[in-house]
Amino acid sequence: MNKNNIGKWLFASGVLHRVRKPARYIGGEYNDIVKNPNNKIRIGLMFPDLYEVGMSHTGFQILFHAFNSKDNIFAERIFLPWKDMIDEMKKSNIPLFTLETYTPIKDLDLIGITLQYELSYTNIVHALKLAEIPVYTKDRNENDPIIIAGGPCASNPEPVADFIDAFYNGDGEEVIDDLEEILSQNITREEKIRKLHEIGFYVPKYYETRENEFGYIVPVYDKRVKIRKTRDLNKVTFPTNQIVPKIKTIHNRAIVEIMRGCNRSCRFCHAGYYYRPVRERTADEIIRLSLETLEKTGYNELSLLSLSTLDYSDLEKVLNELEPFLKENRISISLPSSRVDKFGIEIGSKISGARKTGLTFAPEAGSQRLRDVINKNISEEEILNVVEYAKKAGWRKIKLYFMIGLPTETEEDVKGIVELTKKIKQVTKIKDITVNVSIFIPKPHTPFEKERFYQPKEIKEKIKILNEVRRFAKLKVHDPYVSLIEALLSRGDRRLSGLIYKVALEENAIFDEWDEEFDFRKWARKINELNINTERYLEKIETDDLPWKIIDILITDKFKKEEIKKANNEEITEDCRWDICTLCGVCIKTGLNNVLVKQVEK
Repeated sequence: MNKNNIGKWLFASGVLHRVRKPARYIGGEYNDIVKNPNNKIRIGLMFPDLYEVGMSHTGFQILFHAFNSKDNIFAERIFLPWKDMIDEMKKSNIPLFTLETYTPIKDLDLIGITLQYELSYTNIVHALKLAEIPVYTKDRNENDPIIIAGGPCASNPEPVADFIDAFYNGDGEEVIDDLEEILSQNITREEKIRKLHEIGFYVPKYYETRENEFGYIVPVYDKRVKIRKTRDLNKVTFPTNQIVPKIKTIHNRAIVEIMRGCNRSCRFCHAGYYYRPVRERTADEIIRLSLETLEKTGYNELSLLSLSTLDYSDLEKVLNELEPFLKENRISISLPSSRVDKFGIEIGSKISGARKTGLTFAPEAGSQRLRDVINKNISEEEILNVVEYAKKAGWRKIKLYFMIGLPTETEEDVKGIVELTKKIKQVTKIKDITVNVSIFIPKPHTPFEKERFYQPKEIKEKIKILNEVRRFAKLKVHDPYVSLIEALLSRGDRRLSGLIYKVALEENAIFDEWDEEFDFRKWARKINELNINTERYLEKIETDDLPWKIIDILITDKFKKEEIKKANNEEITEDCRWDICTLCGVCIKTGLNNVLVKQVEK
């Protein structure tokens, strides 16, 4: 079916009256980019989730505008429809289509899928099936688009290696010119994939596999595939003409990325190792981008985005310059991922005049001992001081993030979450306190990558202790069975591709990342049918021969082993921005260093 027929079906069939939130499917938003597709390289950017989730992702908007800045490229957006729309599309034999021109995505030259979380893997299977594109790479032919994938989960590509033609790890801006050059050549699909391999993409079909002594299926390689990094954020464009959705999205606000990377070295944090080193934009550039984005979007909230915004070295200047405009126009400002040890009086006062939103702090562990183990270098005194000041500065809503199931955790550590929350309540007297508790998942390429995952039975015992929190705060605890599947996929190998395929299509598992849609029984049935030994992926690993080792995110094994020793000794590793080099390997291997716009005291 061609795009004209899809457009007629969409607007003339009455389907939009039969589905929830029809604005998810029609495009045409303010600041959208639509080009004449003739003689253009056609690229589809797929976020394998709902529209309102994908449109809240900053990286997705960055890539959309970056690709479309090229005259000979037309990049369009692709999202997974909700179940009611999928049913309607199947009834009418409508394939998955792009949002800009309603073009069947199978007619594009290339589809780039963002891998942000493991539980979206079944969504990818559904999206390809709905698009009438063979799910397995081995079944595709010359007429099919090339399927590539990137994002943090691409650092362990093996569980979805059978579905993706080529994986890219690193900053997306670094590869756009290369893709333009390769896709513009008059060569075969296979030759283009070969060229992707030559410039640093991981193409699974070019590698043989073997089973190691631990039972993992691992790629056989002579050379690891290295991640690519942007050196200077000030030299890459950031979109100020951000698309303004017609419906409410998860993050409905103007966003400016102020820096990339974090060197705090929290030993559980995949993002901290994947995106390092720190690269800051200049204060003047952030101010310009902020004002321009607000003008071009009309939002009444501005978010200064990074992994740890309060670590930005020239934040005071940014807030000083923005404060009059924000105050005059009643625009609120949010500083996501706020660290509790850097929320000083000076910074708080700069945003106290604007319309207040809630503050989010992440102590992660309830006891000082366990915070030292995970390298969350903050004390209880610092936590209490900062929440007390937040109350005095006018905030009336606090979210606290903790984790259970961490390495070396004891019952006393879990009780510490209850006690710390109680103290925060006593100090602040704030009524609206929410405690969010997630379950530790050992992530590839982190110092804790080989630690064991606590089974649901053990987690439930810890949750019984946490229920005491409900006496003085709201408590939200992640489902341990959801976390189990996430851990399985996080540390999985190529053997799991068959599991993902069967769970998606035979059990109709879709939107598993949504708690209300997740059904553990679907996964359990297929795990048993395929005789998959989940313990292999969840227990403590005793080998360095790992499936994800093929990807080199530049963190050395020596550094990770040193971090494990420090964790066992409850020792801290300082942030190399303010202290000595930790020899993690990133700067040594790339010649890239932390880029700070202002030197500040530790």
